[in-house]
Amino acid sequence: MQGTTPEFIRWALAHECPLRDFPKWKDPNKTERHLRAIRVYQNAVQESRVLDGIAIEPLVSSDVVPNEVLGFRVDDVFEFYGDPSSVASICEPCPANAVRQSDSQAWVGCFGLMPVSNIVLPDLVDEVPVGTVDLREQLGLLLTQQPHLEESIRTCFPRTSPEWYGLWISRVPSIKQRQIQLQVVDELLKVVPCAITPPWEAFQSALRLSVDRKIPLHIQLVPEAVTDGVYWYVDQHCGRCCAISTALTHTGQQCQVCKNEGRPREPQRRFVRGKRPYWKMTRFLGAEGTSEYLERYLKQKG
Repeated sequence: MQGTTPEFIRWALAHECPLRDFPKWKDPNKTERHLRAIRVYQNAVQESRVLDGIAIEPLVSSDVVPNEVLGFRVDDVFEFYGDPSSVASICEPCPANAVRQSDSQAWVGCFGLMPVSNIVLPDLVDEVPVGTVDLREQLGLLLTQQPHLEESIRTCFPRTSPEWYGLWISRVPSIKQRQIQLQVVDELLKVVPCAITPPWEAFQSALRLSVDRKIPLHIQLVPEAVTDGVYWYVDQHCGRCCAISTALTHTGQQCQVCKNEGRPREPQRRFVRGKRPYWKMTRFLGAEGTSEYLERYLKQKG
């Protein structure tokens, strides 16, 4: 299915723990790939979609085709983490669990995706809706009203036009930079003409924890892209500030947003986040086992 994904900030608080025992554990992308399945499991539990040790995808109706239904074995998700109670014992007291600020039951709240527009990034890429409020535009309006904030940004971050891109150039911002980033996000979320979305709130909490508890924050600004459900296509963009390169924003030899010298990065094709840890249930239950499971599940759901 053709769709678009917004520009977003991928973030992770760099707090070492047993669940992040993998190479380059501070990297936000690797953190999300290794821990996302735990979050998907928690979502399934909260929505009562776990039965007999198997989590099933949300069903739009009871009229389903067994061969197309997705699910996963809970034991497969926790094979490398122990079990749910072990994860809970690690995550519940964790000082880097930013998501617990809004969800007291949340685990693995040390990473996230913060879209620039007011949407919630769902688990399945082909369901991404289109947002209407753009934080880049909101920041421009805010700085016309708060020139002191604009001066703080220009003092501590590389000069860019618009200022939004300078805020996120550093992959590991200093404590002073994080303080200003937090101030910017706090002020933005006071004035956005829409409800505050959970990803915005989580990033705000992560910034606050990183400042209050001196936990390093690793961030990556990811350009907007187009997806066909299998691949994720990112247009050419600046290798420094990550702004999409157009005739207006790049001369071919210099980015007009951040003044970085050099050609933009070539268009990229990557696999989408996909449906992991979900698989077709027939792959591990067989056709007959899947039909029997669905019958029990639907009966329980009433």
